[in-house]
Amino acid sequence: MSALDGSSILSTIEKICSFGTRWMGGDGADKTRRYAIGEFERAGLKVELQRFRYPHYKPLGAGITVEGRVLPCEPIALSGSNSTPLERQLVYGGTCSREELGALRDKGIDLAEAIILSDNLRSFVAYPEVEAAGGAGFVSMTNLPGETIRCGCARLDGKAGTIPGVAIGGADSQHILSRLSSGVSLRAVLQSQGAVEQREGFNVVSSLAGCSRPKILVTAHYDCFWNGVMAMDNCAGVAVVLALSQAFSPAMLSCTEFVLFGAEEIGCWGASGYVHQRSSSLSGLKCDLNLDTFGSNRSAIEVGCTKDLEALCRTVANQTGVPVDVWNIPPRSASDHQKFGLCSEFT
Repeated sequence: MSALDGSSILSTIEKICSFGTRWMGGDGADKTRRYAIGEFERAGLKVELQRFRYPHYKPLGAGITVEGRVLPCEPIALSGSNSTPLERQLVYGGTCSREELGALRDKGIDLAEAIILSDNLRSFVAYPEVEAAGGAGFVSMTNLPGETIRCGCARLDGKAGTIPGVAIGGADSQHILSRLSSGVSLRAVLQSQGAVEQREGFNVVSSLAGCSRPKILVTAHYDCFWNGVMAMDNCAGVAVVLALSQAFSPAMLSCTEFVLFGAEEIGCWGASGYVHQRSSSLSGLKCDLNLDTFGSNRSAIEVGCTKDLEALCRTVANQTGVPVDVWNIPPRSASDHQKFGLCSEFT
């Protein structure tokens, strides 16, 4: 069976999923890291564990009650903890852009007396805006079916938030929005608790012996949130990185480094550590192929690339018949690749 065969990659995804949740610092992340090391070594590559520091978040509990009903929820990573439950009016803020929150204030809504609902799946974008606007609390909604909950992170700068935040499932999100749109005034009781401490994390860096200045990086993050195995985000990316390490020709291996980053979900800390520690060897780097969040029939196929790679990427997509749903040029800064754009030596 070829390393790039779909069945082979699916088997790897299932293997990594069997390790359970891979929240950074937990047993599942450790098992995934050890498994990846074994696979890289099986491909004949040398492996380095690269250390970095990151703000570890330990979820301690969360709760939200609306109209007397306790809703299933999860805390938002790095959101503020409140020892006393917060009771406020629920206000829908859309994606919670600065303009949308400003419009709410223009309508006479006192955000300091409101728990703001957001349907922006990028909680790390919406939460800081709500916090800066003076909102009392934050609720992240999803359009996923049933009670599937997307945890999300409050901030990507490593700072703990100051207001409590929780994430709720799709069915409850739709029910609340329906009630609000029909003119019902809703109040909620919200509580979120978590602990933040500085910890040491690890990247798995692998290459052919003698490849000291790689021209190409093939990367993915191996961590995920604590409330599921997250096959799409990002078992799939890890599986493809491992497959490519076994499928590349000797000529490709001689100029490629494979990196599995840790702590992406809480602010891309593994990628940041890699760029900081390897800055002197990035001058010859031509490309970072970052694989994140793909392989789901519920998700659009998204390709992001810099302008100079657009023609090549579109040609490959057309030749292989891959139906790309979204092109982002340049790529949106929502994963580990963004850290390389901050490095002046990498273009």
